Amino acid sequence: MAEWNQYETLEAWAKIVIERWEHKISNMDVISEGELLRSFQAHVTADSNGNAEKITFTFAYYGRFAELGVGKGVKAGMESARKKKPWYTKVFFGQVNALARIMAEKYGQQAALAVVENIEMKTV
Repeated sequence: MAEWNQYETLEAWAKIVIERWEHKISNMDVISEGELLRSFQAHVTADSNGNAEKITFTFAYYGRFAELGVGKGVKAGMESARKKKPWYTKVFFGQVNALARIMAEKYGQQAALAVVENIEMKTV
């Protein structure tokens, strides 16, 4: 079994999150859609051992206003003709759940491999 690279896994996951956001935004009428799509970035921060510690996503701030259906004099909770365009929250938390499953599987495989290797070393 090849060694698992946590950093690469998290970079790939972050890329998928951004792709899902882009797809969701493209299917909605978000103002300045192109600018918002171009603003997406993800950065995985690693510790001195190369283990991923944090994933940071950045994008144009107005994207959150579109998510909430606010802006230009419309505050959260106000009656307005503006519609919420939920591109961020549902996608993000769905992908966080997917990441949890991926990480559980990878750590489970890593633990099982460690047990097998330890047993093999004791029997030799």
